[in-house]
Amino acid sequence: METFFNPERQRSWTSGPFLHFLVLLNHHEDYRAYARAHYDLFSGYEEHLGVVPEEWLHCTVQGMYIPTSDEQTEQLIKATRREIAGMRPFTVQMGPTWPGVTGVTVAMYPETGLAELNKRVRAAAEAVPGIELRPEEAKFWAHSTLAYVRDGDFDDGSLNRGLRSLRPERVDVTIDRVHLVNQRQDPAAGYYMWEVVEEFPFA
Repeated sequence: METFFNPERQRSWTSGPFLHFLVLLNHHEDYRAYARAHYDLFSGYEEHLGVVPEEWLHCTVQGMYIPTSDEQTEQLIKATRREIAGMRPFTVQMGPTWPGVTGVTVAMYPETGLAELNKRVRAAAEAVPGIELRPEEAKFWAHSTLAYVRDGDFDDGSLNRGLRSLRPERVDVTIDRVHLVNQRQDPAAGYYMWEVVEEFPFA
């Protein structure tokens, strides 16, 4: 595996925190239990994985990787309220869990609701002068990360086999809001944290 917080891959921030739109999954007890089902396995890789505590479970909808002023933040909040006004709650299934190159992620299906949410918050951000987003992906990747690789210098074969054997039952989560947060990273711990700036419930 490869280290996630790698400056050469623009994942280690030299400044911050930065505004991000997140779906906070730490309030969904079924998903917290799903995540906990992996923690015993992860405990055998403490030197290599940054395991995301339950309180920081999330799905990133859109990040903004430039400093923003108070005025820009207020404009972004107003623009997001307009864009989110037509959004309706939707349900996704969490699972299966996938071992990736730089982390262990949980799939979220179907992806259509989160893809629409991504387009709406991108439109809100692009309406604010001075906020520039990274290029849009060809297809939005809906996922939640259970662990980031802090040190990729290990043989991940046993971890992959353990994940294949574990396979907890998938759970359904209803998404009815998105949050604007100030997100910061802790490469030493190996995961992200944040402070909520604004909550946007769907209609």
